[in-house]
Amino acid sequence: EDAKRCLRTLRNDGSLALWVKIDVRKGEPYKSYNVIGEIEGSERPEEVVIIGAHLDSWGLGTGANDNGCNVAMMIDIARQMIKLDIKPKRTVRFALWNGEELGLYGSMAYTDKNESQLGNHIMAMSVDIGSGQITGFFTGGRPDVLEATNKVIGKITEFGPFTNIDIPLVGTDNFDFMMHGVGNLIGNHDPANYAPNYHAESDTYDKVDLKSLKINSAIVAAVTLGFANDLSLSLPRQSRKEIEELVKSTDLEQQMRSMMGIWDQWKEGKRGRQ
Repeated sequence: EDAKRCLRTLRNDGSLALWVKIDVRKGEPYKSYNVIGEIEGSERPEEVVIIGAHLDSWGLGTGANDNGCNVAMMIDIARQMIKLDIKPKRTVRFALWNGEELGLYGSMAYTDKNESQLGNHIMAMSVDIGSGQITGFFTGGRPDVLEATNKVIGKITEFGPFTNIDIPLVGTDNFDFMMHGVGNLIGNHDPANYAPNYHAESDTYDKVDLKSLKINSAIVAAVTLGFANDLSLSLPRQSRKEIEELVKSTDLEQQMRSMMGIWDQWKEGKRGRQ
């Protein structure tokens, strides 16, 4: 009600002064964990396609759309692949990331710990924010990733139409893979059922679009297996210089500066590929 009153005031005369008191409480440090599982590849087990969703949620609500529904999707895809005895040619790794809302810490810890193996990570996909139907993928500002994704997604046109967008994005668990030079995707969801409830107490189970969530499970599974089974797809890990060029040629710097010290961590060599 207070926000709506402020909006009415602004619309009437265009001026508004606010005095705000914010009570910030900082808790003690604690340890959290990622949950990782995998189905080993039958032909190239050392090569990895990793798909993930963040396990934590914003403190105000239950986090049904952000990101509980997509965590459930990861678990269901893994279950169905095992049930159907699907044997991908490359290893498919499933990740439930922790600490995303606080600064993408779970996926950062994974990339730091596994830095020496990231050259064998063919693709890293993040599914976040909502159960609206996936209409395509953000492909990270890499033409080679866009081309490969167009090839893979072209085989599941019955769930489309799809539009893949070749821009890099900060704000979810693709980020540290991108800054380590790994090809990465983010599912692009229809925001209709989630945007009004973003990081809000109203992000509850009744807002989840179960029909779209089931379709999304099929889309994500098909794209994952497309990258895992097409051994002709090769997406070399980018060098630090190539990543710096990506930052310069896009609005990545502006995005990174808006998020919790991420820009400083990158510039100081504390985050991303060295």
